[in-house]
Amino acid sequence: MTEIASHRGGALLWPENSATAFENTARLPVDQVEFDVHPSSDGKLVVIHDPALDRTTNGSGPVSSRSFAELSALTLNGTPSDRILLLDEVIDIFAATSIKLRVELKRGADHRPYPGMPQQVIDTLRRRDMLERSIVTSFQMDTVCEAGACAELARRVFLVSPSLEEEVGLDAILADATMRGVPMLGMRCTTLNADKIAKVRAAGLGIGGWAVNDGPAIEAMFELEVDVFTTDRPDLALGIRKGRLNNGQTSRAPSDRPE
Repeated sequence: MTEIASHRGGALLWPENSATAFENTARLPVDQVEFDVHPSSDGKLVVIHDPALDRTTNGSGPVSSRSFAELSALTLNGTPSDRILLLDEVIDIFAATSIKLRVELKRGADHRPYPGMPQQVIDTLRRRDMLERSIVTSFQMDTVCEAGACAELARRVFLVSPSLEEEVGLDAILADATMRGVPMLGMRCTTLNADKIAKVRAAGLGIGGWAVNDGPAIEAMFELEVDVFTTDRPDLALGIRKGRLNNGQTSRAPSDRPE
């Protein structure tokens, strides 16, 4: 069955990457929750999408230039008092559920990966006994591979931007992923079709979709039988999946492909 990941905690339902979003997602029968991690200036792992604070908080400037004490004094936009959370605090919300963590490792405002962050994320997940319930993703292949080297992590995903696919081609991406032992690709849903998915699967890789935020796009992901997709509307995706199951439209078991 195609898995559903609540993207940034359901960003079209609640303020993204907020306690409100995660607490509401934890009550849903989704399979995964997706969120983003950056480091603070004092080495804490914080959950926020952008490398800068301006869009989603009442602060400004790079996330990594502020201590966690400074970051926690800010308010997330669209909430009365929600603040930026630590990775540990997001784990606290989901630890008692069966929902898997889908952790995207971001890069800094200078567009460079944060040194040592994959190891720090893996160490945190291991310390909290969440490593087996976690999937690590990144748009940087080196970061995905570094995370895998830290823990021989089976669940890791290289996120493919449409611009990269256009620049180097799918064949080159598949060859690189296969050579480096990355088991799964995530691609923008509007770039996916049956032929492309067949090519990815023929290379022995799993395939997921992202930016799946309306009914037709969600239906398409189920029809294409991707392994998982991220959505800002987990409620809509769950409703569509339930309707399909009630109508007898089943798909292969999730164990058939890597995560």
